[in-house]
Amino acid sequence: MNSPGAEKARQLVRPTVDTKFHIDSAWWERSDREMEVYLLGQLCPEHRAAYADMDAGSKIDVVDAETAEVRQVPGIQHTLITHCARQPGYVTPQTALVNAVFRLFLANGNVPLTPREMEQRLGKPAATILRTLSSPRVYKGIRPFVED
Repeated sequence: MNSPGAEKARQLVRPTVDTKFHIDSAWWERSDREMEVYLLGQLCPEHRAAYADMDAGSKIDVVDAETAEVRQVPGIQHTLITHCARQPGYVTPQTALVNAVFRLFLANGNVPLTPREMEQRLGKPAATILRTLSSPRVYKGIRPFVED
C-alpha cells in the first residue's frame, strides 16, 4: 500500500514520456473495486473456464527467481503472467490502448514502464500513451509510479 507521502508526490507529478507508470493496486482498493473480478476478463479462454468455479482472490506461494523470496500473490495474477499473457494474440494492434497497457503490465509482473518503453512493446505512439494515462481520469488503476 502506498504511504500518504507517496500519494501526495504522485499528485504533484507532471508526467512525461519518461515517467514510469504501473497498475496501482491501492487505487483499486480506494475505488472500492475488486481487481480480481476484473482480472477474470483478462484470462485466456482456457483459464476463464478453469476459474469459473474458483475463488478469484485465492493466493498462492511464488518464489522470486532472483531473490528466492517466497511471497503470496493472487493465483489469477500468477496465471495471467505465466500463461495467458504469453499466448499469441493476448495483445494485438487492435487491442484498445488502455487494455493493451493494462495487459502489458500484467504480462511483465507490473514492473513500471515509461510511455517510451510501452511504445516499443505495443507499437502505439508514446505521446498518445502519455496523453491517455495522464488525463484526469484514472484508467484501470494505471498511474505514475512513485517510490515510497
